[in-house]
Amino acid sequence: METEIIVSYAQIISAVATFIVAFVLLYELKQQHKDAERDLILPINQQRLDLISLLSDEKMSEIQYRGNHDFEDLKDQKERTRYYRQFSAEMYLHNISNQYSDLINIDAKRFLKNQLSLFPGMRKMYRESMIRHQLPNDFVNMTDKYIKDIELEVGEKGQIKNLTRSDLK
Repeated sequence: METEIIVSYAQIISAVATFIVAFVLLYELKQQHKDAERDLILPINQQRLDLISLLSDEKMSEIQYRGNHDFEDLKDQKERTRYYRQFSAEMYLHNISNQYSDLINIDAKRFLKNQLSLFPGMRKMYRESMIRHQLPNDFVNMTDKYIKDIELEVGEKGQIKNLTRSDLK
C-alpha cells in the first residue's frame, strides 16, 4: 500500500513537471515567433530606407521623375538602365511588402495601385521589361490587373490624379 502511495505521488509530480515544461516550451516558441517577425521586418524597412537614400541623389531622383511620368523621356540607354535598376528594386520591395503587409502595417496593394495610377512610365517599364518574369505569378497577375483597370479608365499615358493631395500648392 505504501508503494502505491509513493507511485501515485511520483506520477502527480511527473505530470506537474510535464505541464511546467510544456508551458515553458510554449512561451519560448511564442518568443521565437516574435523574434522571427522582427528579423523579417527589419530588412524590409532597411530596403525601404536604402531605396529612399538612393533617390536622394539629385540625378537619380530626376531620372526617376522623368521615367515615372514618361519612360520615353529618358535620354539614352544609360538613363534607362539606371531607371530600370531603381524600378526593379522598387517592384521587388512592393512584392515583399505585399507578402508581409500585415507585419509591416502597410496597405501594400493600395500603395502599388496608387503608384501605377499616377505614373504611366512605371506601367510602360513594367510591361516592357523583364521584371514581370522575375516576380511571383500571383504578384504579376495582381499587377497586370491593376494596370489593365487603370488603362481602361485613363488610357496608356493617363494618370488618375485624384490620388494626389489637392490641398498642396
